[in-house]
Amino acid sequence: MNRRVSYAEAALYLAVPLGTLRSMVSRRQVPHVRLSARIVVFDLDVIDGWLSERAIAVGGAR
Repeated sequence: MNRRVSYAEAALYLAVPLGTLRSMVSRRQVPHVRLSARIVVFDLDVIDGWLSERAIAVGGAR
């Protein structure tokens, strides 16, 4: 299954404004694939892994 999506679809998936996602890409803060100077796609499998790496556990056993 192709899980590569556009800016708009990735912004919806991440629940962030499109402008925020564009800024994150320009600062290389989010994984993406640049196909050309103007074409960027996002692989949702990679995005899911990136999100998992950034998850912060709240609470936890003592």
